[in-house]
Amino acid sequence: MKQYLRGFLSFSLGTWFRAIIGFISTPVISYLIVPEEFGRASMFTLVYNVALLFSLLGLDQSFVRYYYEKQDKSETFWNCLIPSVVFGMGISVIFILFERPLSVLLYGKHYRWIGLLFALSLLTGILQRYNQLSIRMQKKGILFSTLDIISSLGNFGGTVLFVLIVSGSFYAIVFGQMVGNISALIAGFLADRSSRKFARLNLNLLRIFLKYGLPFVPSSLLYWLFSSIDRISLRQYSTFTEIGLYSAAFKIVSVIQLLQSGFTTFWIPVAYEKYELNNDSKEFFKKANTIVSAVLFVAGIFVLGFKDLIFLLFAKSYREASYIAPFLILYPIMYTISETTVLGINFSKKTYWHIVITGLSAIANFLGNTLLVPILGARGAAVSTGLSYILFFTLRTVIAKKYYPVDFDLGRIYLCTLLTITVAAAGTFVKNYAFYGILCVLVMLAILLIYKDAFSYIKNQLRKK
Repeated sequence: MKQYLRGFLSFSLGTWFRAIIGFISTPVISYLIVPEEFGRASMFTLVYNVALLFSLLGLDQSFVRYYYEKQDKSETFWNCLIPSVVFGMGISVIFILFERPLSVLLYGKHYRWIGLLFALSLLTGILQRYNQLSIRMQKKGILFSTLDIISSLGNFGGTVLFVLIVSGSFYAIVFGQMVGNISALIAGFLADRSSRKFARLNLNLLRIFLKYGLPFVPSSLLYWLFSSIDRISLRQYSTFTEIGLYSAAFKIVSVIQLLQSGFTTFWIPVAYEKYELNNDSKEFFKKANTIVSAVLFVAGIFVLGFKDLIFLLFAKSYREASYIAPFLILYPIMYTISETTVLGINFSKKTYWHIVITGLSAIANFLGNTLLVPILGARGAAVSTGLSYILFFTLRTVIAKKYYPVDFDLGRIYLCTLLTITVAAAGTFVKNYAFYGILCVLVMLAILLIYKDAFSYIKNQLRKK
């Protein structure tokens, strides 16, 4: 377990630096860009993400799944990358040709160059996806973290530069994203050239990759729908300002998302390698689940306890977002824990179950948003999204255990989930700061007691280090 802790720390290094950069950059950007433009950038991201899903063809998942099975890593890399880029170029052409109707659909009016921006964002996003995956699967944690830092600095610098030179529109956020991607791409290529020697397409290999990866396209599309229904509902029932506040609320959740990102980046290659070397590693997976659950629940309550102080750093127009954020904390918590329980589906290659799981979760989120958004606005969207991720976790866990049974301690997970819901409800609807603060402290102590063994183990491991 020591070597895995060391690996996690090396992959998480960039995550924590990114957190520091984000802690500085997000309040700065909130003073430069108004919530309405922030909302428009959020809608841009929605379309970008679904285009990226189609372009990848699930081959990024195939790259991860078959990386340790295939001897020629360069062949695996290029047989996944080339089809993704070709398909992405086709989608980019559509964006450029149908710029006007796409812009009107999203924003109600035509924004010049929006099609070209979509195209450039998509192509740099595809390349950056494989850039990071190649380094991730080699377990080069320090290099991976370095690219994370470069990307974050480029993103922040590009956004601020655009605001100062051109305007404070949503174009600035899009431009910053591209600058971050391109900066990381250049650094990654220079540092990792040896594992990317060009290889021709192997049709037999590509057929195998597509057979495994293509089922991820509809399941990923459903997951995109599941995770985007909140903003789609707000676009239908509310304003761009409300979407901007909702997007700002996600910034407080990003602290936990950084834990999620750092863990899943490190965890996926470790889990597959562990299974390939010894497919009877259930005790290892159980221990990992316990430790991850303990850390995430404590981190979630800690962030919720300081949410109002954090939003004091933002421009005044964004501070109402502190009452939107609490239920959103369930998203990274439940998703990350489910990454330790979903393994049975991926190990058994029964990837069609992802379609069922995300489909049912999306339906639940749609019904919740349809009911709550007209009444509560962005707070209703947050409540529905947070609760639907509990269903997402449950479905992933129950189905995966049928193919690879692991005795996860689900009782503790659901008890801590209930405690987190209690704090989130108080943070959303109660404005008594004293009551809320006492509740956070009591729930924190309860979770520390519930996971006493896990924190004792973590303390002992850190003391040895």
